[in-house]
Amino acid sequence: MAETLPRAQLPKSEERILYSQVTRRNYRIDVLLPGSYASTEKNYPVVYLLDGEFTTGLASSLTGLLHSLGTTPEVIVASIQLVVEPNEDFWYLREIEFKVPGVPDAPPNSQANLFLSALEKEILPLVETAYRANPAERILYGYSSSGFFTLYTLLGLPGLFRTYLAGCPDTDLINPYWKVNDQNLLSRPNPAPIDLFLTIGGMENGRYQSSQSSFQELLANLQAKNYPGLRLVSEVYPHEDHGAMGMALTYLNGLCWCFPTFNSTERRTLD
Repeated sequence: MAETLPRAQLPKSEERILYSQVTRRNYRIDVLLPGSYASTEKNYPVVYLLDGEFTTGLASSLTGLLHSLGTTPEVIVASIQLVVEPNEDFWYLREIEFKVPGVPDAPPNSQANLFLSALEKEILPLVETAYRANPAERILYGYSSSGFFTLYTLLGLPGLFRTYLAGCPDTDLINPYWKVNDQNLLSRPNPAPIDLFLTIGGMENGRYQSSQSSFQELLANLQAKNYPGLRLVSEVYPHEDHGAMGMALTYLNGLCWCFPTFNSTERRTLD
């Protein structure tokens, strides 16, 4: 019989388990702290990673590297993932968390509204109470179905995050939803700036994920509506499909775009 060993932990990280009163589920929050955290009193931007099952290791490897190269300031990374029991179907639960009823291919009991409420009322307060986090510099990252949820969050609670990084965000599905659910984004009073970074792989071909035509349609709609305070940039990765390289490029380039210069609040916009 194989020896049972304790779970390994990433360097400079802390693990927290949160039971959500909203969704009635447990979440593991892996918090990756910057190198200077213990020796300073300053507050840090926080990158909230969806799909932590896939993105925690990526962020652990790349976030510090970006800072060491002088590309970004230090940030806290809070990686969110479901605690899934052995008899549960992770992929099904993931779609329930990130999608909404009526969207093609979504479970009929999908409940992105509940997960968004848990994110706003439970996960963000947990991180911002326990750590020196700057609530004015929240960044939300999602890819594929969690990219869909990232845009869903932008539509539902536009000011909850400062920056939204959405890679291959199932644009075939979000487009029809976006067209009839953008009132919160259109009618923000005295809108504070929000940045949106959108990406797609040049080899995406749809199948209820993202297609080139739906991605361009979303960009055209964003530009035509001229949403108050919203600043946009998009990237197409010509040789990538719906896979891991697009996930990494979205994180790397998106984080660099959040902080185009180390000591400036100036941000890039779409030409």
